[in-house]
Amino acid sequence: MFKEKMRREKDLEVKRKLWYYKEVINPNLEVQKYFFVLTSSENKINIAKIRTNSHELYSETRCWTVPKTPWVERICHLCETMSVEDEKHFLLECPAYTHIRSQFYNLCYNTNLHSLLARQHFGDFRTLLSKLFEHRNTILKQTK
Repeated sequence: MFKEKMRREKDLEVKRKLWYYKEVINPNLEVQKYFFVLTSSENKINIAKIRTNSHELYSETRCWTVPKTPWVERICHLCETMSVEDEKHFLLECPAYTHIRSQFYNLCYNTNLHSLLARQHFGDFRTLLSKLFEHRNTILKQTK
């Protein structure tokens, strides 16, 4: 019974991710341009991770715990807003990254998560992601 329940929950999680990717990120399931435009594997990986929910933000990693951490408890440990550390918080809202986002004003402000993740010009986006992930990893290492 327990194994069956876990399998069903895992299937739902996979289906949620697939739905999100197909409906929000890549509705036509086309080969993505960043595979060909970007030369750095690290940049390609960062973009793929954030676009497919395969990253190390708490919204994702806390669903790997047993028992699974409830969504509202997957809070960001880099700020005091008590917000869930999901893609939107990480890319657009977290005060811990304001100084980085300010360098990418045209990319990060007056936008929403869908527009940011679906964009086809990857130069600034790859740099933004690299800086955000690097800053996050540095802070988390310091707090351990």
